[in-house]
Amino acid sequence: MKPRQRNRYRNSLGLPTITAILIVVASLALVGLGIVVSKNRVRSLGEEQRKVESDMRLLQAEILALNNRIETLLTRDRVQPRLTSSGTLLRPITKHSLIMLKPLSPVKDTASAVSSDLSIAQTTPRNP
Repeated sequence: MKPRQRNRYRNSLGLPTITAILIVVASLALVGLGIVVSKNRVRSLGEEQRKVESDMRLLQAEILALNNRIETLLTRDRVQPRLTSSGTLLRPITKHSLIMLKPLSPVKDTASAVSSDLSIAQTTPRNP
């Protein structure tokens, strides 16, 4: 009788080869996972951007509608009867009722040097 051959089903790949194959497969799996996660993130950001843009369009339309409503509510034909019925002393401004003033000459003292705006410097009281 012949002895049985025990080495007949021996693995031809060694441990370093199996380890290298596992490392390559794991790295490819991680790269694939990274690509999928990246594409999902880009897609979700795109959807969020489209949502924000649609919200902006809706808000712009609402702002335009409100501005049109304000313009219609504040037209002269609608405001003037309200003002006259409330007894205000407002009168229409005509070209003849305007008073034209000469421009002011620049004042060269220390008080105007502190304030750069001449209209503020002249309307503030000089007495401390």
